[in-house]
Amino acid sequence: MSDKPGEGREANPLIQRVDALMRRQQEDSQRAVQEVPLLTEVVEPEAAAAAPEARPGDEALVEDIERVLVVRLVPELNRQIAGLRSELEKELRRAVREAVAHAIAVRKVKPGKS
Repeated sequence: MSDKPGEGREANPLIQRVDALMRRQQEDSQRAVQEVPLLTEVVEPEAAAAAPEARPGDEALVEDIERVLVVRLVPELNRQIAGLRSELEKELRRAVREAVAHAIAVRKVKPGKS
């Protein structure tokens, strides 16, 4: 018996919607990564080395770096979440299968009770 949707049984519409949302989020994240400039494109090497003290633009630079890192890390986070979701779904299916088998076994032993 396979745990993959589409193999022998109809997929759950909720799971299909969650998968579609995760795919769309991954596509949006990848598109955003492609549109974000590299740090070397944002900071001029001479300007960065000229004044080591804090400047008014440092806060904006920090926010830009944070944004770039988050955009680049979100796809990896989504991959990890998808992996965990897959494992949880397998465990849920296993637990349900065992519970149903147990209920049927109990019913066979005690046929008078429902």
